[in-house]
Amino acid sequence: MKRLLGLMLLLCLCWTAPAETYRWSDQRGDKASVEHPGVPKNPALAKAFKARFFPKPERLHDPDFLVEWETTVEVGRSTSHYYSAVGRGLTLYKDSKGRVTGAHPGKIMETLTWDLRKNKEVTLEQMIDRGQFSKLARLIGDHAEVRDPFSAQAHYGFYLRKNGVAFYDPDAPHAAFGIESVVPYAELLPLAAPHSLLLDIGVTGH
Repeated sequence: MKRLLGLMLLLCLCWTAPAETYRWSDQRGDKASVEHPGVPKNPALAKAFKARFFPKPERLHDPDFLVEWETTVEVGRSTSHYYSAVGRGLTLYKDSKGRVTGAHPGKIMETLTWDLRKNKEVTLEQMIDRGQFSKLARLIGDHAEVRDPFSAQAHYGFYLRKNGVAFYDPDAPHAAFGIESVVPYAELLPLAAPHSLLLDIGVTGH
């Protein structure tokens, strides 16, 4: 019965439309394209989803270049209690003739993890005990796709996946900005904050 109620809650609060594409452009030539799985029907989550993944016009404006924002949003994990998504893509800076300038266009990586019961975003401090951040940084470094130092002071972006939590450092140099590190749930459990989503068996399976 509990599983059935949980499934019904998930369908009611987090049901999404078929995949869609958000597009925006201005007369100057700045434009955005965001492919996404559909805006969640939960009103508070939908508002946060749009704010996080759909760029505001001022974010696209640069006095010296034309800006083209291209990104894709995907759901990393969705349970009866939590919804987690990530957006990956590029910001391209172009000259007046449409030629891309610069050798390394800036990567975009935005994440959103939402508590469907409390109807608010989950922060890193709510998931991981603050006193365990040094251990977290070591775990992130151990599981990183590319061995790179990770700072315990970094405010990591994160999203939930079936096999663990994916972390990245939004303040890292642009060459390392998109490096993800997926830490298995079992290794994160000892670092959990009180009432952390890591203690929810529906998320971790433990």
